[in-house]
Amino acid sequence: MSFVNRYRAGEQEQVWAELLALGESIREKPLFNEAYAVAYETMSRVRTNVELLVPRLQSIGYEFGIYPDGSPRSYHSQAHIPPAPDISIKIATLEELVGTLPLSLRVFWEVVGSVAFIGYHPDWPDYSDPLVVDPFDQVDAEYEYWKENCEDYGLEEVGPFELPIAPDSYHKDNVSGGPPYGIIVPNSTIDAKLENESHETTFVDYLRVCFRSGGFPGQGPLPVELADLTRDLLPI
Repeated sequence: MSFVNRYRAGEQEQVWAELLALGESIREKPLFNEAYAVAYETMSRVRTNVELLVPRLQSIGYEFGIYPDGSPRSYHSQAHIPPAPDISIKIATLEELVGTLPLSLRVFWEVVGSVAFIGYHPDWPDYSDPLVVDPFDQVDAEYEYWKENCEDYGLEEVGPFELPIAPDSYHKDNVSGGPPYGIIVPNSTIDAKLENESHETTFVDYLRVCFRSGGFPGQGPLPVELADLTRDLLPI
């Protein structure tokens, strides 16, 4: 059975683990076609889950785009922004700048777009760590800042470029915190560790964690009102 057929048959985590273990060899054909098909199937399911969660959250009084302190978020305030029609061209341009992206992130931006579950519900605890994957076009400024630091202090001092994915759980609540969740690039494997995130796992596994908690992995045990949010979400 092919990797993608095994994935569809229910071996989601096993397939991702095996492809990740193959390292950069997934870039070689015909394996690349298999890896891309798995990533595409996965991110199609992620998009479906996001599109199910957004109206469910709104139906129980969750307000997107507002921090828990009541102030509006000035950027990326929409819960879900689908990808632009020319996204693949833009990603190719970005890869020329920062190096190869892990396939998981590249296909997320191609299929899902961006997600920001930052918002407010009066009955929920602080620092619920809502699911966020920022748009890829926010990377340019961070890259230029990193490049300037490398020129001033040297690559050994500065370290590799860490592509920002999302604010940390404090900044998601409009409170000063730590560095953003990020992925070190270049990375030619199918998936990558999500840096600075408490679960210390890969990007795809972090998405699994988020969906198991209705989009809010910092909540701890699901509140009663969240339990129904996860109904019929697709396994990834």
